[in-house]
Amino acid sequence: MTKAVGLEKSNSEAYDSRENWPPYTYRDYPDIKAETYETFMQFLNTENTSDRLMELQPWVSVCDSRCAFCYFPTTASSKVQIEPYLDLLKKELAIYAKTKYIKTSYFDEIVLGGGTPSVLSAEQIIDLIDFCKANFNTSKEYFIKITGSSKTLALKKIDKLAQYGVYQMDMGAQTFDDKLRHALCLPDSAADVEKAISHARKLGLVVCVDLMYNLPGQTMESWVATLKKAIELDAEIDAYSLHVDPGTLLEKMIKDGQSPPPGDAEYEKEMYLKAYEMLTKAGYKAVGHDRYSRVEWHMRENCLNGWPWGGILTTGAGCFMGYLQKFSYSNIENINEYMDTVRSGKLPICRLSESTTEDMMRRTMTRLYLRLPVNKKEFQEKFNTTPEKAFPKQLQKLKENDLIEIDDNEVRLTKKGELWKGNIVWEFAPNHTE
Repeated sequence: MTKAVGLEKSNSEAYDSRENWPPYTYRDYPDIKAETYETFMQFLNTENTSDRLMELQPWVSVCDSRCAFCYFPTTASSKVQIEPYLDLLKKELAIYAKTKYIKTSYFDEIVLGGGTPSVLSAEQIIDLIDFCKANFNTSKEYFIKITGSSKTLALKKIDKLAQYGVYQMDMGAQTFDDKLRHALCLPDSAADVEKAISHARKLGLVVCVDLMYNLPGQTMESWVATLKKAIELDAEIDAYSLHVDPGTLLEKMIKDGQSPPPGDAEYEKEMYLKAYEMLTKAGYKAVGHDRYSRVEWHMRENCLNGWPWGGILTTGAGCFMGYLQKFSYSNIENINEYMDTVRSGKLPICRLSESTTEDMMRRTMTRLYLRLPVNKKEFQEKFNTTPEKAFPKQLQKLKENDLIEIDDNEVRLTKKGELWKGNIVWEFAPNHTE
């Protein structure tokens, strides 16, 4: 590693292994109760006075195949009728759109996420976005993003979406190593992924690719080659460490001896450092939780920089990234149960969390995980205290270990802290033990 990068391995020790996910994920949300649903509905009938721009996420949680590592709650395209699902997705969107909170909110991103929204035709995608534009307030400058795979993103479909005004295409490339792609049940070849990305870039679309490291059997040479290819394609990059989730096909493959396990914690760290070195040298900036970007707008996205005071209005079967200020929620995963619930006129939420003031203080500190500073003036305004008074032991420990810096204005990561940002925010989790 070079000194220019600032993440030299010899000066990077702080924890035994890296945490890659923060506290306060959807898995922590309690099952919804009648009283919390009623409280949430009362909140939706209040005015949004936050002045934060938000993100609108309709999820099309349908895929035509399943990757071995995937934990997302999706349904096979062969087992669902798309048009009835889209009709009910619009109905759920309409329920929110009629509330006072959403009527007084503005959105600067419309993001089709979920499973693989590109299984829809271009016409279905455009119709869904048109519905969102007609029923929600968009800011003067707003952006449309579509998630997809090259298997279902034919070049003519990309042409239509670009002509319509789609700004960004997100693609779960994961790796450009065909041997690894086959082992992970990825549905397309590296050449197909490259072709789709190249075509979209020529049309002026921003393309953001998910890349995964520490895959079973992945060598450092393979990881470097994948990074080089992504840089060559001029793609934005979300670089994630593999997590083998319970119940996934990959977990079963490893248990049955059909796949080697991922590398150990030290190997994972080396891969992270290699990506940081290569991408920052290539002119990328580390932003958000795992993104490397050369697009100025990505560095000021409101859904990112507004955390935890903004909001992401997430809809659709199995969605789990929804949050509106102190409320966080996820939807019913089973697509038929989801459709039945929406059909009855009720929001299809299955888990709902209402944060206390203490929770919100802790959530505010998770800005560090997003590579964002904690503004001390804002913290004081929101909570009538300072980060130092709220979390004296945690901040002292992190500062002594050269993981954070604190001045009169903010708390922020050091270069060393960048490597351990996941571990750092766990220091602020409830009942955290050293």
